[in-house]
Amino acid sequence: MPSPEAPRSGEGAIAAQFGMDGAMAERSIRFTLTVMAPIALTMITGPQSWLLYAIVAAIVAFAGDAGGPPLARLGWMATGPAALALGLVLGSLAIGHAPFVIILSMTAGLLYGLVETAHPHLLLATRFFAFGIVLAGLVSPAIAIDYWAIAAMLLFAWALSLALDLGDRKLRPLNVPGWAEVMPSIERAVPNRWLFAASVALAIGLALVITELTGSVRPSWACLTILMVLRSEITSSVRLAIERVVGTFGGVLVAVLIGHYAEHRTLVIAMGIAAFVRWPAQQVHNALGVFCLTVFVLLMIELSTTDHAMASILLKERLTDTLIGAIAAGIGVGFYDLARSLIDKRRSKA
Repeated sequence: MPSPEAPRSGEGAIAAQFGMDGAMAERSIRFTLTVMAPIALTMITGPQSWLLYAIVAAIVAFAGDAGGPPLARLGWMATGPAALALGLVLGSLAIGHAPFVIILSMTAGLLYGLVETAHPHLLLATRFFAFGIVLAGLVSPAIAIDYWAIAAMLLFAWALSLALDLGDRKLRPLNVPGWAEVMPSIERAVPNRWLFAASVALAIGLALVITELTGSVRPSWACLTILMVLRSEITSSVRLAIERVVGTFGGVLVAVLIGHYAEHRTLVIAMGIAAFVRWPAQQVHNALGVFCLTVFVLLMIELSTTDHAMASILLKERLTDTLIGAIAAGIGVGFYDLARSLIDKRRSKA
């Protein structure tokens, strides 16, 4: 087994303390303003069906913010939302045909496996391409206003990013490698890459079949769990899966308590706090970052869902679907490890 890879930023590193320097404070403010904007709007208009898509687009656009000049920054930030929208289109076209949706999702998982170590924006795009397919194909098909919400949140996140930079009187420099380096990085990762990609596809297919059999309302959560934890390095995959389950469990417990006892205004305040501390918490431990994001998402559901029985189901299902995704990811990485070992043995005998 190869030596464990260094943890990617925010994906498993453990810091000595909860830090909030100037850069982290700016990041937390920007994230909070980005994800709370659609919440603030629905407080005026009332619950809206497009809120989920707006929140996902806000998070993905924020994740794709690589700094740089305005137009280049917009291009990088659009990578994730555009992939999400494409996945929603394909999933919406396949609605009512679960086997076809699962095949499409497995194909998207194959793409994720091929680019997993190539470029952070390719990783982001393939994750949310697959997520969009499952969300639209197995949960609810996207309609025109959902795509408008995605586009609006992309532009808002971009404008906010530039505004905060200009407040400091300078633009943040570009912090990711250019697209010209993408193909060479994919080519360097070819050994066993197809095998890992097949393992991701297997894990996604298994998770979606299980969620179909159990009648899951949000199978997209199981799919996203796989895409967030599955790595070609086995130790990292196991660690991230455990941390995601632990963080989700804690987030569900806290969200249930807040949702049961708190009034409307308190829910909004709790969401803002969860969003603000999300990134500092992530620097302390990945499970804490997952915990904060889980609290935010589940309180958003509690706030926007008028059917309280359905909201209760979704609160519980966040944990069960995360468990299904983590188990499927474990099976996928186990298959990858076993197949790789068999191939290495054959090569050594040849």
